[in-house]
Amino acid sequence: MKRMILAATLALAVLGAAGPTAAADVEGKIKSVEVNQRVLTLEDGTQLYWTESVTVTEAVKSGALVRATYEDQGGQFVLTSLEVLE
Repeated sequence: MKRMILAATLALAVLGAAGPTAAADVEGKIKSVEVNQRVLTLEDGTQLYWTESVTVTEAVKSGALVRATYEDQGGQFVLTSLEVLE
């Protein structure tokens, strides 16, 4: 019985540590956009990757001010939304 409780406790601890990825926001000017690699780099060096679920228009270009929401997925910042501010 003790082993069963210990195993269940350890399983819950592992699942809790690998919990959901929190979203973060960033605002900044775009330094470069690499369409083939689906990555945009902000002037501060932050690299944001996008998937098919995020629309990247012609307004997303060097010098544009953007507000982005992203998730850290294994050290890679993946966009969940992108808004051009100017």
